[in-house]
Amino acid sequence: MTAVLTFVNSAAAANSSTGTTAAVEEGFVKGVVTYMVMDNLEVKPMSTISSITLLNEFNVQNVRSLKEKIVVLGVDEGLKLLKASLECKTVLTSIFLGVTGA
Repeated sequence: MTAVLTFVNSAAAANSSTGTTAAVEEGFVKGVVTYMVMDNLEVKPMSTISSITLLNEFNVQNVRSLKEKIVVLGVDEGLKLLKASLECKTVLTSIFLGVTGA
């Protein structure tokens, strides 16, 4: 992989020594927005339209067949995600559902 990344210094982190925090509008996450993380770790802002588009893209005929899974993301899971992201394209499925794939 050869991609140039830019470090975005958080103002909240810079002010942590003074005990003050400020709303930060830099970087990828903007304000109060819900994001959807895909199995290949692609991150997209979540909206009704994007959800419907995703259901159509995966040819979901019955939304009752979908299941919500709440997961805990700690250091161990983060390391597993990092390792899986280098080995497969179905990162979330392999880590949180235990299904190995491509």
